[in-house]
Amino acid sequence: MQTNTAEQGKEQGKEQGKQHTVVIVGGGAAGISVAASLHKRDSTLDIAIIEPAHSHHYQPGWTMVGGGIFKPETTSKPMASVMPGFASWYKQTVCSVDELNNQVTLADGSVIGYQALVLAPGLELNWAGIDGLKEALGSNGVTSNYQEGMASYTWEMVQSLKTGRALFSQPPMPIKCAGAPQKAMYLSADYWLRNGALKNIDIQFHNAGAVLFGVPDYVPALQSYIEKYGVELNYQNNLVSVNGPSHKATFRRTKATRAAWFLKAKQLPGLYWHVMLKGHEWMAKPARRSV
Repeated sequence: MQTNTAEQGKEQGKEQGKQHTVVIVGGGAAGISVAASLHKRDSTLDIAIIEPAHSHHYQPGWTMVGGGIFKPETTSKPMASVMPGFASWYKQTVCSVDELNNQVTLADGSVIGYQALVLAPGLELNWAGIDGLKEALGSNGVTSNYQEGMASYTWEMVQSLKTGRALFSQPPMPIKCAGAPQKAMYLSADYWLRNGALKNIDIQFHNAGAVLFGVPDYVPALQSYIEKYGVELNYQNNLVSVNGPSHKATFRRTKATRAAWFLKAKQLPGLYWHVMLKGHEWMAKPARRSV
């Protein structure tokens, strides 16, 4: 796959005032798919993709790694191997977007002009959104499949847990996949069932939302698995703090009116947390536009 590079005068935006018909910020599945779709419709378009990462991760696969279905190495490829050859690839991060002048500024100070701009940078993992979580991750039974490389630790915990309590948590939106926390839970519970440990494990699902799943048609099937694995459902429970050494998680619970709040603590031998997200800082700056 022949991707335009710096040696060909197009990588990393060293030329001030470089212009493209379409600039796509983000070279993940979304950004690359948009580029491919546009190119299929009009192969004459001058398309650029801004993406600093060296590896492309298939993050939905990390849930499978945490459940012992996939091997970690099958979920990543070199970014160069998936970057489309028709696109100019800038291996930089974006610092700002100037919608008035149709320009983006890169980390090295380069300015890239566009006729159309597509923002697909993904969302940043907001580990700091939960008190104590960042310090607890990867030890004392606290894990998240959305931390690169940590899904293997999830699988280790699943295999080693023979008795006790397992908490699975889903924070409020935005999150990357509304089904991922339940997938992790069902894969874990199925392993425990097949290995005779399920009867000794108290599985709890703490969902910041008010329903099991937002699409009603899927709820009956999901509910059948809840019943099959004996999962305790806790709605409108939002994880607010984690104390790894004490094996304690604290949840904030809200009523439907959100008028009353109270805290309750859960002792845990293992906690799976589905990551909260936040937007990139440069997207909060004035004069920003997505097309």
